[in-house]
Amino acid sequence: MMTQKRSAIWHWFLDGKIAPANLKTAMLEAYPHPDANKWQQLIANILLYLGVLLLSAGVIFFMAFNWDALSHLNKFAIVEATFALFIGGFYLTNRAQEKQYLQPDIQHDQHHWRAQHNQHIQQTYGRSLANAMLLGASIMLGALLALVGQTYQTGADPWQLFAIWAVLILPFAYIAGFDLLWLLMVVLLNVSLGLYLQSFASVFSFLLEDIQQIALFGLVNLVIHLLFTLAKRWQWRGQLHFHCPMVEATSLLASLSAFTWLIVWIIFDFSYDSNEQVIYYALLYLAILTSLFVWYRYRSPSLYPLTLVLTSISTAIVSLLSRELLDSHDPIGGFFLIAMVVIGLTSGSLYWLKQLQKEFAQTATLNSEEAAHE
Repeated sequence: MMTQKRSAIWHWFLDGKIAPANLKTAMLEAYPHPDANKWQQLIANILLYLGVLLLSAGVIFFMAFNWDALSHLNKFAIVEATFALFIGGFYLTNRAQEKQYLQPDIQHDQHHWRAQHNQHIQQTYGRSLANAMLLGASIMLGALLALVGQTYQTGADPWQLFAIWAVLILPFAYIAGFDLLWLLMVVLLNVSLGLYLQSFASVFSFLLEDIQQIALFGLVNLVIHLLFTLAKRWQWRGQLHFHCPMVEATSLLASLSAFTWLIVWIIFDFSYDSNEQVIYYALLYLAILTSLFVWYRYRSPSLYPLTLVLTSISTAIVSLLSRELLDSHDPIGGFFLIAMVVIGLTSGSLYWLKQLQKEFAQTATLNSEEAAHE
């Protein structure tokens, strides 16, 4: 958003709509420099989440270091007491926020109260003290599950621990609508899937080969990305719970990394004459990247996904060229040509992305002007 505002003001300046003496003032008006209160709020948030993470990690490491010295009752008491403190902290802080923002002040008008109400909604789903308490409770919930498994030797596989952990913190993530909680759940799902495939590799080896597991990881993370993207775009009651740009970016990065690994594997390790699966994997790769390119180029313009798509395509091109050239009798010339291709692809991608940035900024400016006229 900041880049779009600054780009729009710069284009107005180039068109002569803003005088040179007023350019700096317009830039500061669109996006002012953070004042002391914003810096204090940023530092307070960093210290808050760092403190919650260190406290949770401290309890876990304390339990592991003193495992033999503590009785079963003491172990459960420490973990459950910490979990209860986090839950109690969430309840008290959330209740205090509701009293602060939802009660109208008689000294202010109705418009000011609505602004406070909107601010309360924005702070409910995102970075807040209450959601930090839920993050600590989610971590301690996983520690409690691990403690139960170690104490009573339930015989469960490691993937079950992470899968149950992810399911149990799903209500916390939905209530908070917080990036870190959703990201924790996504990481747990990926770890659970990886451990599941590793645990049953001997049983399902005839069904899922290594390359198929890579494709499965890519599809799972792509589905997660699509779910959060669509849930944020739809107009429904739970829309604010899924406004998590960090999860969208991370899941898309994981998905395209898996598919890039898949196509590189195909290029270097598979024989094109003897293996028919190469065609299906290559078509899957091309179909997914083409769909992402069309969607984020025309339907929902965004530079980050297009950057990932271009990076993946460039990696595939360089890998294909490397396979053909490094098998030749002149490896030095092959390395030189590969270096030139890398420089050309990088420069071309950066130039095209820069042009797209200007186009997206102009589109955003036109949309804002149309909305202002309406």
